[in-house]
Amino acid sequence: MMLLQNTNSNASSRAVENVKTIYDVTRQSIDRLIDSIFDRLPYIVAGIIVLLLFWLLAQLVKKGFWSASGRTRLDGRLRILFSRLIFVVVIVLGIFTALTVVIPSFGFGDLITGLGFTSFVIGFATKDILNNLLSGVLILWQQPFRIGDYLFVGNNQGKVEYIGVRATQLRKDDGELILIPNGDMYSSAITIRGAGAERRMILKISIGYDSDIGQAKDIITGVLNGTDGVVGEPKPSAVVTDLSSDGVNISIYFWLNTNTHKPMQVFDSVATAIKKSLDDAGIEMYPPSSVIVQTPEKDEIPSGNTETKKRKEDF
Repeated sequence: MMLLQNTNSNASSRAVENVKTIYDVTRQSIDRLIDSIFDRLPYIVAGIIVLLLFWLLAQLVKKGFWSASGRTRLDGRLRILFSRLIFVVVIVLGIFTALTVVIPSFGFGDLITGLGFTSFVIGFATKDILNNLLSGVLILWQQPFRIGDYLFVGNNQGKVEYIGVRATQLRKDDGELILIPNGDMYSSAITIRGAGAERRMILKISIGYDSDIGQAKDIITGVLNGTDGVVGEPKPSAVVTDLSSDGVNISIYFWLNTNTHKPMQVFDSVATAIKKSLDDAGIEMYPPSSVIVQTPEKDEIPSGNTETKKRKEDF
């Protein structure tokens, strides 16, 4: 019994000593932390002041850039992007400067060494995103096309509805919206039809060799000048482009304004009116690679049939 009591007493003593040790270590750690904070307090305050100064500098630089770029033709989205990038760069520089004030052992050299490898890894992992981002910046900077232009990009075509930093939106003729990454837009061959620009249309027809070519051209020119949607300048024209087995090939050139008229509607009106006017003038149009079949009149009898008919009558 005495042995058990001694054992319990020793365990209680050790537990009390452990608790006291933990308390002493904790108190000492807190005291050292408080002392270090008070020791570093001037540096911390100086770092905060430096950070605030850089924040004010970032605001001033951002406003200065925004004001200066407003007098240029720089795209509004680029102005927003560049102003934000300038603000972020100045703030990051301020943070690093404040760290060097708070922690004197912290150096820019170590930071740049660490950022070099980190930037390589991040750049490799996000190369497609960076490619589209840089391509979008270049597109907005150079402005090879604008909103409202009609683009042909590879197998896609449509009217530009939005040009973003990452991608460009095209509205196709069937109403569908297609999103094309700016990396593809910048590296691909693009055919551009400007918004509101005059667009040239071409209609090709063939007439017979026995037709009056001058009359046909006058009729076509008159139709073009009288069709709603065909602009007067550049002047429409009809020129002979080939003499082939299909007949006399005539190419008809006319222009229209895509802001006021739809190309296919104007083309339909021109083609219909030319066909009707040539028919009224007795000028026959031949389709390409046509085969003309002549049907004899009822009162025409081939020579071979005449002979057969006489034999029947004699019989």
